[in-house]
Amino acid sequence: MTIRLIALAATAAACLSPVAHAEERERVTVRVSYAGLDLASVEGRRILDARIDRAAFNACQSRATGLLRISDERRCRAEMRSDAQVRLAQLTPVAVASAR
Repeated sequence: MTIRLIALAATAAACLSPVAHAEERERVTVRVSYAGLDLASVEGRRILDARIDRAAFNACQSRATGLLRISDERRCRAEMRSDAQVRLAQLTPVAVASAR
């Protein structure tokens, strides 16, 4: 059995104290399985997107409070989704047509 994973990463304040500065952000990494999914199908991509969203939500929990918490978590989730798009593009072969 082959387990296929995408490792997503974001720089977040998820593990820092509430008084952490924006420059002191910590890297957060999570693995998302795409085993058993047909990434060429709409349904397979939808399921993978849901897994990525769930993983990003769980991994990007800030200890900050108030607006800083909301900002940190949104930024972390956006970075993880962006990283997922890049990694997914590397996995998905692209068909190129010739103009001949």
